[in-house]
Amino acid sequence: MRSFKLNRVSVGTLAALFLVAAVWLAFERQAPKPIPADEFVRAMETQQTSLIDRYFREHQNPNARTANDRSLLFAAILREERIIARRLLDAGASGDLSDDAGVTPLMVAAMHGDLELVRAMAGHVTDIAARDRAGHSALYYAVNGQKLEIVELLLSLTPNLELAYGDSAGLLTLAIGSPNTKITQEILARLPRLEQWSAGALRALDNVLRAGDRESVRLLLSKHIPPPTPEGKRVPLLAYAIATDNAPLFTTLLDCGADVNTTLPPKYDKEFLDALPSKSFRNYIEDDRDVTCLMLSAGLGRTDYVRTLLQAGADRNRATGRYKMIALYFAAELGNWRASQILLGSGPPPDHLRIEISLASQHMALIRDGVPILNSTCSTGRDGYSTKRGYYVITDKDRYHWSTIYKVEMPYFMRLSCLDFGMHEGVVPNYPASHGCIRLPGETARKLFAEIPIGTVVAVQ
Repeated sequence: MRSFKLNRVSVGTLAALFLVAAVWLAFERQAPKPIPADEFVRAMETQQTSLIDRYFREHQNPNARTANDRSLLFAAILREERIIARRLLDAGASGDLSDDAGVTPLMVAAMHGDLELVRAMAGHVTDIAARDRAGHSALYYAVNGQKLEIVELLLSLTPNLELAYGDSAGLLTLAIGSPNTKITQEILARLPRLEQWSAGALRALDNVLRAGDRESVRLLLSKHIPPPTPEGKRVPLLAYAIATDNAPLFTTLLDCGADVNTTLPPKYDKEFLDALPSKSFRNYIEDDRDVTCLMLSAGLGRTDYVRTLLQAGADRNRATGRYKMIALYFAAELGNWRASQILLGSGPPPDHLRIEISLASQHMALIRDGVPILNSTCSTGRDGYSTKRGYYVITDKDRYHWSTIYKVEMPYFMRLSCLDFGMHEGVVPNYPASHGCIRLPGETARKLFAEIPIGTVVAVQ
C-alpha cells in the first residue's frame, strides 16, 4: 500500500517537471534572439527599419562591434546614417570606440564634415584629442577637409591645442597649407610656439619659400623658437643663404622675422663648410663657438649682408664663446676692409682718402681724391718680423700707447684692423727696422693721428 502511494507521488512530480520544461521550451522558442552587430549593419544597408527599431526597443548593446572591429556608431556615421547615429548616441553609444586603425566615430564625422553629429558627439567623447595610428586627430581631419565650422567647434572644445593635437607641428604645417585663411588664422591663434621644427614644417617652409609666399613664411617663423635649418641639417637656413650668397633667400628670411642674431651650432654640416669660399675663415669658425650670422657675413666680406643685418638690429658687439671674437675682428683679420668700415660705422671711401705704404721704398703717402697730399719716409718690419701686405683699416687710436709685448712706448699709435701692429711715431732709418709696425717720423705721426679718421684704409704693398 505504501509503495503504491510512493509511485503515485513520483509520477506526479515527474509530470510537474515535464510541464515546467515544456513551458520553458515554449518560452525559449518565443523569446527574441539578440541581433548580431553585422546583421544590424546589413539592416542599415538594406533599409530594414523594423529590425533596427527592434534593436533599440529591446535595448540591445549600442556599443556592439562588427566582425571588422568597428562599433555600430562608427558604421552608422561611415554610411552617413545620421538618424541611426543619433539613436545610438541616445542609447548610450560611445564616440571613443576606435577601429583597428585607431579611427574613432568622431574622426569619421569630422572627415565627412557632419557638424551636427560632431556637436552631438561632444558629450559622448571622453578624449577629443584622441589620435589614430597615423597620429591624426579629429581636428586634423577637419582642417584637412577644410571644414571651418567643425574646426571652430573642436577648437572651442579644446582648452589646450597642443594637447588636442599632440603633434602641433603637423597641425601647423597643415594649417599653413590650407587655402582657407580663416582656418589658418584660427589655428595659429591657438598654437603655442614650438621648441623644434618638424620635418613636415621644414618642408612646408621650403614650399612657401619657393612659392614666394612671404605671409606663410612669416607665420611659420613666428611659431617656432629656434631658427629653421634645411631638412636634415644643423646649420640655420639664414647662414646657408649667407654662405652661398643667396640674396633673395637672405632678404626673405629677414623680412619675415628671422632672428638677426642667429647663432651657428657647435658642429657644422659638411655641405655648409664646403660652401665657404675661404678656407682660412672655415678654420676660424670651426675652432670657435657661438658664431653669429653677422660674424659669418663679416668674415666672408659680404658687405651687403653686414649692412642689412646691422640695420635690422644685429649686435655688433656680441663675442664668440671661445676666443671672444666680435664681427669686426673677423672682417679685419680676414682683410675685408669694406665690412670693417661698416662695422666701425665710419671710414672714408679709399678713392676719397687712403694711406699707401710701400715696403720696397719705405715710403708713406696720404692720398686724397687721387692726389698725394702728404709724403714721408717710414720703417716697416725687418727680417723675421716683416710687415704683411694687404688692405687694412685704422680701427682705434691711442695717443700714449705702451707695447705690452716689447715694453716700449709707441706714441700716436693707430692700430690696423684690430691686430697687434699699427702705425706710430718711432725711429725711422732708411731700411726696415721694426717688429712689424710701421714707424713714422714724429711730425708725420702727429699729423696723421690728428687728421685721419678711424676707418681709413691703409694699403700695404
